[in-house]
Amino acid sequence: MNQPAYRLAVYEDLFDLPEYVIGEILHGQLITQPRPAPKHARSASIIGGEVMGPFDQGKGGPGGWWILFEPELHLGSHILVPDLRRLA
Repeated sequence: MNQPAYRLAVYEDLFDLPEYVIGEILHGQLITQPRPAPKHARSASIIGGEVMGPFDQGKGGPGGWWILFEPELHLGSHILVPDLRRLA
């Protein structure tokens, strides 16, 4: 009973994904999911518009924040693409 060889995912594996897929690497495993649907993208844009002025640009608020949509974060060996839907 031979089992396939297991290898840890690497950053370069993300480049081979189709453009309609988001990829993350957690504990060496490549995790994929489809890109957000238009309804989700619109909701994120509206929320971003509400917080961008006061928090990012300082218009009527503290400013100084960086508001980024789906940034790619490298945290040690983990590569994450956080998104609003993960908070719900």
